[in-house]
Amino acid sequence: MKEYSQDISTLIDNELHDDMVIKHILDDTESQKQFSRYQLIGDVMRDESEGLDLRIDITDSVMAAIVNETQDNKIVPIATPEKVESNVVPFMKRFGQYAIAASVAGVVVVSSLMINQNAVTDPSVTPVLNTVPFGGAAAPVSLQATPVQTKSDIKERNEHLEALLKDHQLQLQVQP
Repeated sequence: MKEYSQDISTLIDNELHDDMVIKHILDDTESQKQFSRYQLIGDVMRDESEGLDLRIDITDSVMAAIVNETQDNKIVPIATPEKVESNVVPFMKRFGQYAIAASVAGVVVVSSLMINQNAVTDPSVTPVLNTVPFGGAAAPVSLQATPVQTKSDIKERNEHLEALLKDHQLQLQVQP
């Protein structure tokens, strides 16, 4: 049957010259139906289906399938799939976490502004966010504002810079 399908396709393309295959297609009703379907598909693809009746009546085959189904009376229970737990955090849960974090941040800002507002008595002074911890004063990170450099550190750094400059000048001279 498959080779006749290819023969029908070559016949439609006007490339089939075998009289025996053409005679078989003309004698076989199944091949004639397949030829008709191929021609219909070609007409639809070429947009030449204006005068064609494209209605298909499938009521008889559906009714026969329903009758066969009711005669069998085989009721197959539908299996419910098992619930699988995944490690992926759902979108709404993640969104809820962001909402909670934003709410906490908002409460902290508003409460610090309210505390500062009570402390400021002069209306011309704008309140500043209080960054001092609740437990008392902030501990300094370092007592020195700038690092102290000894003369030996400075001398070592200058020698390193001079060596880099000399190396650079030598490289410039070597390059063509």
